[in-house]
Amino acid sequence: MIKHFTPFRRLIGYVILFCGLLIFLIWNQLLSHLDKYRQESIAVATNRNANLVAGLEQYTISIIQNADAVLKLVKLEYEQTGKVDFNTLVKREVIDVQKFNSLAILDEKGFLKVSNIDKKDKSSLSFSDREYFTFHINHPDGLFVSEPLFSRTINKTVVVLSRRINRKDGHFDGVVAVQIEPTTFTRFYANANLETNDIISLISPSGITYARRTGNKESFGESIIKSPLFAHVKQKPIDNYYAKDALHGIPTYFSYRKLENYPVIATVGAAESVVLLDYYKKKDHDYTFGIIITLLLILFAILICATLIHYKKADSQIKDSNARYRTIFDNSRDGIFLLSPNGCIAAINEAAYQLFKVDVDVSGEVAFEQLFQSAIPAINFEQLTANWDTKNEFQFTCLDNSSFIGEIALNSFQDSSFTKHLIINIRDITARKHMEQQLLEEQKRFQLQLTKQIIQAQEKEREAIGHELHDNVNQILTTVKLYLEMAYASPENRDTLLPRSITHVNECIHEIRDLSHALSSPTLGTRSLVDSVKALLESIESSTSLCISFNHEAYNKPIIIDQKLTIYRILQEQLTNIIKHAEATNVSVTISQTDAATEVSVIDDGKGFNMDALRQGIGLNNMLSRVKVWNGDMKVYSQVNDGCELWISLPIHAAKAVVSRKVGSEGS
Repeated sequence: MIKHFTPFRRLIGYVILFCGLLIFLIWNQLLSHLDKYRQESIAVATNRNANLVAGLEQYTISIIQNADAVLKLVKLEYEQTGKVDFNTLVKREVIDVQKFNSLAILDEKGFLKVSNIDKKDKSSLSFSDREYFTFHINHPDGLFVSEPLFSRTINKTVVVLSRRINRKDGHFDGVVAVQIEPTTFTRFYANANLETNDIISLISPSGITYARRTGNKESFGESIIKSPLFAHVKQKPIDNYYAKDALHGIPTYFSYRKLENYPVIATVGAAESVVLLDYYKKKDHDYTFGIIITLLLILFAILICATLIHYKKADSQIKDSNARYRTIFDNSRDGIFLLSPNGCIAAINEAAYQLFKVDVDVSGEVAFEQLFQSAIPAINFEQLTANWDTKNEFQFTCLDNSSFIGEIALNSFQDSSFTKHLIINIRDITARKHMEQQLLEEQKRFQLQLTKQIIQAQEKEREAIGHELHDNVNQILTTVKLYLEMAYASPENRDTLLPRSITHVNECIHEIRDLSHALSSPTLGTRSLVDSVKALLESIESSTSLCISFNHEAYNKPIIIDQKLTIYRILQEQLTNIIKHAEATNVSVTISQTDAATEVSVIDDGKGFNMDALRQGIGLNNMLSRVKVWNGDMKVYSQVNDGCELWISLPIHAAKAVVSRKVGSEGS
């Protein structure tokens, strides 16, 4: 399509450049405005967070200072008098118990000594394992703020603030401690309008939360050590940053303040989705507007470009189409005719001239029927156009008396004025028809030769049967007749002659049975192919010196009885050939199956033969003809002194159950 831009490329370039510049200016202004709005939204949220965290800091400091003041007061009175009456202090409103949950004094061994909570057996409670108790043993002074832990006196999670009590000589004399529930620190914001993912929290330097409020949900004791907060605190004690919430992975804008003189970090966070909610709405609105304007400008440019190149492109397409048509029309090996509605030839290609031996221009006013003397059968275009897909064969006699067989196919097309034209395609199939005739004659010749060989085989088999009956059965019966006549003439010899006669009659019966088995496969009607083949191989082994192995493990699909008979006869024929000609000792017979075929192989260790000198005798032709009936395949492999292998493959035809048969359906 680029080649069509050539006459108008400069004008089209200006149009595209103008539209592109206009789109750039629109989007630059839009994105700049959106970025400014985004920064303003973040600044508003950051200021709000900073104000909230400052308030949280002051509120937390006031709670800690109030609790520390109580601790100092109790510590001072206990160190001076050795005792403290909490009830008196409460009544005098020296201690405000509403600011904390309990107040207690532990002795130097960690046992509860004094408490404002009534607790049975309180003297047996030991807190020597608590971190704050261990801290005060090792530190002479200082306020200790514990991480949230479960209180053994009030059975709640609390934050413990404690100070050391000293004896007059400065030695450790116990601990005074106050317990505060984590919710006390966030109670100030209970009525604050917090979004679902807004965060207010107090965090220890070790990463454990003293108290945390996420929306309306209170929590404590969570580890956020992986939060980038601590890296920021190392650089600045008061600052803002953006990161994912360490617990829920929600992108959040944070403000934080590290409390001076206390191991507490106050943080306030607002979820990005809330902070930028108005920004996202405005972004969607502005993007929609920008996309619509962009699409309109692109459509405008496309319409202008399409208008400029339309006529040039249409002209070029017509030329290309005409060139393709002329190439196909002129170079086709089939004769092509284009007929006008009046039946005259509008166009004709070179192959058509050669086909009908025409040496003058016949396009114009010449009808198609004027190109030849006759056509057999007669051409009727009304009948031919009734079925466009049908290909019809005609015997044409040209004007120079030459002839050919043509295959005609018809089609039609409409020109720009919607006039319908007929296209005739004629292919010379004379050579193909001659080849088909030769193939048919060859098939007939082969069938005739095969029939002769079958007749010869039948005559030979009948002659063999005659010899067998004459040389064996007839001689045995003659002997029996002689014995019976002697027994009739000499009654005293009957006891000797009659048993001999019976023995010879049994021999005669066996001979006739063996002969009948050789002529037919009686077991195929009632027994499986495997059993029938086994019986055949056992019969041959018992009457010859051959050692025959039979493998049928891969044969498991039933086949129809006619295919069984084919396999049985081929095995009979090949085994007979081995007995007569191979001088073999061992024979291997295998019957197997694939998804589509039944395969049989017969391998012997006989003297073999030269494949180049292989003659298509009656036996091989009989086997081959049986295989071809089923569209199967047969191959023979042999070398001198290296035995012989026969391999056949027959497509599987599934056996059908016969309901009327008395014997059950065959398994294989």
